[in-house]
Amino acid sequence: MNLIVLLPWLVVFAIGGCSWIPRAGPSTSEVLEQGQVGGEVLFDIVEVDDRVVATLQAQPKERLAVRFKQDAQPPEVKIAIGDTVSVLIWESAAGGLFSESPTAPTPSGGRSGVEPLTPEPLRPELRPPAGEFATPLPPTETGRPQEQQRLGVGNPPPGSFSIETAAAATGRRAAVIPDQKVGADGAISVPYAGRVPAAGRLAEEVQHTIEARLAEKALGPQALVIVKKSEANAVTVLVSDAGEISQRHNTGQTQNETRSGDLTSPTPRASATVAKVPLPIGGERLLQLIAAAGGTKAPVHETFVRLSRGEVTATIPMEQLVEDPTENIYAQPGDALTLVQVPQTFSVFGATGRNAEIPFDARNITLGEALAKAQGLRDDLAKPEGVFLFRYEPNSVVRALDQPISATSREGVSPVVYRFNLHDGKAYLLAQQFPVHDKDVIFVANAPAAQIYKFFTALNQVTGPVVTGIVTCHYANC
Repeated sequence: MNLIVLLPWLVVFAIGGCSWIPRAGPSTSEVLEQGQVGGEVLFDIVEVDDRVVATLQAQPKERLAVRFKQDAQPPEVKIAIGDTVSVLIWESAAGGLFSESPTAPTPSGGRSGVEPLTPEPLRPELRPPAGEFATPLPPTETGRPQEQQRLGVGNPPPGSFSIETAAAATGRRAAVIPDQKVGADGAISVPYAGRVPAAGRLAEEVQHTIEARLAEKALGPQALVIVKKSEANAVTVLVSDAGEISQRHNTGQTQNETRSGDLTSPTPRASATVAKVPLPIGGERLLQLIAAAGGTKAPVHETFVRLSRGEVTATIPMEQLVEDPTENIYAQPGDALTLVQVPQTFSVFGATGRNAEIPFDARNITLGEALAKAQGLRDDLAKPEGVFLFRYEPNSVVRALDQPISATSREGVSPVVYRFNLHDGKAYLLAQQFPVHDKDVIFVANAPAAQIYKFFTALNQVTGPVVTGIVTCHYANC
């Protein structure tokens, strides 16, 4: 009889005691109720179905090919102020301004005639470094360039020809104008031609100008202009070993800033390598520039590429650049290309087998994969109807979901809570399609019975020793 009287009281205490028993987070009903307070939307609650998944998957991604489509063609690499330029000049016959006079035998065996502008051999200070002249010379019948055949050497690696070799290969010595920088007036100095405009022009245009100015002074002059070093026609490539991309939880970028998902501009926070890669004639694409700068050692799915051009900046995953050939666009002079490693993570709380910040280990993962990484729902605690994903979404996405903009919306984003009912078998199919973003928070609420279970477990911790002592004493006749 005493137990029958006591049992209702225990149930009352159990139900009332649930409010003060510790738990991992709000209940399902509390999450649903807290979305609106006093008629004001604090965060949107979206029941996930086929339409919601399709809407999220249809959202456009940041694309370099679209953002910079006006620069789809390779750039014209023009000479700029400060560039280092070399000039070679040939004449069609000997005895001109830049060539030797015809030699004739003398009784003494000496040479007669006028010495050329550049004496034989080239002075060390005028000798250009090897490798500056990248245009291969015409092969001879033996398959080797003429100059190499004359010297009797084997085939060198590509790009190893110097200006001196190029001049000798023509069979006629050229006058080599010492290397010079394009001046502040945008011109270079050429003997007998004066100051020749160079800045903002192609090398071929400068060559024609030099030839035109020397036409009445030299014998059929031919000029070759070579840009040996150019700071303006280069791309700055910064490769960071580790870093972070600032999280604004929005796409409310300014005119000068775009984003991919929740990503804005990468901010290096560890060692970084900076290289200036010159652009060759014909242009260079982004992946080739990254390779020329040494590439990145970070996993591809953790690396992001940020391209800054003028007043526009865009960021995409490195994996997207590798997988989509249309994203591998031409670089332009003055571009800044940044590669930064950013580990993508999501956080899991509540009634799951593992509460932790978990890395993606891939470029894209779904909610189903995320729950699996968290060791699934606990069958002794979890409420399958109470699986929530918390995220800040751009206002454009909120409108596409037919949801009101939250009163707490800032900088073009609103908080959204997606709810999954895993009691429904179809929800597992939706979970396999629902994309998880960097810094998402997944929460699984407890079932109501879990709190009662915790209450009786706590009660047993207190009453168990007392009951055990009473029973022991009763049978021991103490």
